[in-house]
Amino acid sequence: MRCRGWSSRVTWGCSAAAALAFASPAAAHLSIDPARVVMGADVSLTFSVPNESDAVGIDHVTLGIPADFQLDDAEAKPGWTQSRTGQALAWSGGRIPKGQYATFSIRGTAPKKVETVLFSVLVGDRTGKSITYRIGLDVVAHGPRDNGARSLGKAALVVSIAGAALALAALFVGLYVWLRPPPP
Repeated sequence: MRCRGWSSRVTWGCSAAAALAFASPAAAHLSIDPARVVMGADVSLTFSVPNESDAVGIDHVTLGIPADFQLDDAEAKPGWTQSRTGQALAWSGGRIPKGQYATFSIRGTAPKKVETVLFSVLVGDRTGKSITYRIGLDVVAHGPRDNGARSLGKAALVVSIAGAALALAALFVGLYVWLRPPPP
């Protein structure tokens, strides 16, 4: 995409569009879990970073955290060195071999408004080759209703009532056997 000779605002827009256009197909392989969070909630996010074709092996991963996301801490990974500069977290020194993936986790507070925030994920190898992906996190007003937990609660109540009824029946049988007159 050609962006020279334009104003800085147009050039920035052109560069951003080019980055998204080229990163989008590759970003489908990089994932974030969960992909949707409730606004203002304390969340743990896990980024799965694959090495699909780099024969040397990925040895550094940097997460650019959106300004609206309050970063608390990050996972310490054995074999990797971690550093933080403002809203960027970097892991280096480890290795993701070709055909494998690694996960990188962070904890923090989701933005306080409904939006989609973009995390920048830069991955690279020791030869200097790197690529930056953009991956979105949807921030929603309300989470899904958890009917499963409600159903489990009802089932637990039914089981406990049935258990109490059986215990009461066993008590009455025991009392009957204890109090009945001896056989002649």
